[in-house]
Amino acid sequence: MYRKNKIKLFAFLFLILNLSCETTELELLTDPNALSPEESDIDFFLNSVQIDMANFFEAVSEPGMETTRIIHMYGPFYDNAYTASDFNTAWSYVYAGALADIRTYTPIALEQELYTHVAIGQIIEAHMMATLVDYFGDVPYSEAINSSILNPNADSGADIYAALQLLLDDAILNLNKTEAELPSDDLFYDGDESKWIKLANTLKIKLYLQSRLVNEAESIAGINTIISSGDYITDASDDFIFTWSTNDSAPDSRHPIFSRNFDDGGNITDYMSNHYMNELREGQSVEDPRLRYYIYRQRSYSAENTTEQECYGTLPPSWYGFSIPYCSLDEGYWGRDHGNDSGIPPDTGGRATWGVYPIGGNFDDNSFESITTRDIATQGQGISPIMLSSYVQFMLAEASLELGTTGNAATYLENGITQSINKVMDFGAAYADPTYTPSATDVADYITAVTDGYASATSDDDKLNIIVKEYFLALYGNGIEAYNTYRRTGKPDALQPLLLEDTNMFLRSFYYPSDYVNLNSNATQKSDVLQKVFWDTNPDTDFIN
Repeated sequence: MYRKNKIKLFAFLFLILNLSCETTELELLTDPNALSPEESDIDFFLNSVQIDMANFFEAVSEPGMETTRIIHMYGPFYDNAYTASDFNTAWSYVYAGALADIRTYTPIALEQELYTHVAIGQIIEAHMMATLVDYFGDVPYSEAINSSILNPNADSGADIYAALQLLLDDAILNLNKTEAELPSDDLFYDGDESKWIKLANTLKIKLYLQSRLVNEAESIAGINTIISSGDYITDASDDFIFTWSTNDSAPDSRHPIFSRNFDDGGNITDYMSNHYMNELREGQSVEDPRLRYYIYRQRSYSAENTTEQECYGTLPPSWYGFSIPYCSLDEGYWGRDHGNDSGIPPDTGGRATWGVYPIGGNFDDNSFESITTRDIATQGQGISPIMLSSYVQFMLAEASLELGTTGNAATYLENGITQSINKVMDFGAAYADPTYTPSATDVADYITAVTDGYASATSDDDKLNIIVKEYFLALYGNGIEAYNTYRRTGKPDALQPLLLEDTNMFLRSFYYPSDYVNLNSNATQKSDVLQKVFWDTNPDTDFIN
């Protein structure tokens, strides 16, 4: 009986399949559940690109801050502080994420006359690709995201920079066109085209300044043209920042540094940089007004009465000099020296840690309470400070001093300090204890101390050092501009050396990501981290360390 029923079942199925062949396409190649690019929402593409931009910024910003002593770098040496795999995620945000999406939606957006969508993608592409050049050197661009090229060749950094200047020009043209519809949810500027135009011109200034050592005449002309137009970021209202949220799951969209350090249970993972904290406290005759916004102290102990951290030996290394802090600061500013990779003691509740700016931690009100919960201050609604008006002022100060571009370097310097302090204090105003909030006199005294020092400087080299030092103090949260500026200028002077060796072997570019080298047959890994990017013409030795 079973055999007869089985034969009948096969016969029935055979009949059904033969009848179905007349009306059903069996070789269906298109997934009916998947949207084609033409059917998708361009706004969703744009949001994905903008989120990739924010994540990429944070992924590469921290290494830039670490190498320049803004935050602590474990090291112990530059050639092994970062592995090739450390940048796989950042690389993916560009090539597998943002750039792929931009290449996909741009032709569709042009057909639909969504010119602002196109322009925003172009501007973000320019920033991301310039950063890849700045960090790695020659990278794929002209052959990237091409379905017919599986192993794209790298373009020279100089060629990419030139292409990005043209791309930014084209973005400005698109922003001046009449579009069919503005983005419904622009995560940066809420669809304000005038702000995107200012950003595009500001990024052009950044590229001109970054390449001034190899293209001086072009840099001077380009910067002066933009200054004369006045159409660049000059005010905090035009700052290019990404604002994170308080949402802590599915997805966790808090500031990534906040998420890592301030979850329930006191899981503070980061050490602050002794050198940077000392600059904020002792760099001028008066304390930096941003100190309590940048750094939060969990304890009030001094260096003399703590045994939680073992120092290397009893004396600073011979190459430190007497003006550079070693091992620990007092008054609760418990951090680490540059390149200190020793084991982690049970001091998570005693370390100085991130403050309210820019990640959304606590303002330092002398409460000296260990942080054991995520429910503090903004609860993670910090910002990624990608390009601020204060940064532009410092860049123009350098350009004026070094290139002779339009404007007075001293005025730009003062503007940069003022705008930075205002930005930080405004951001943390809702969480600052009035007892410890810097007064107008405190702020004025700090600015006067810097500007008086600048006025009395006897050489351009000393003046440049003051400009860049103040720029670094404003760059808390942005390691991209710090890392670039340090290699471009060799300033600030007298940064804390590596703990374990006296060396001039500074990391001039990072190793290529391992995914790129392993998966692209046309890619070759660098022999070391001393390979300079195209705009870095500074000496190989006795320059920076």
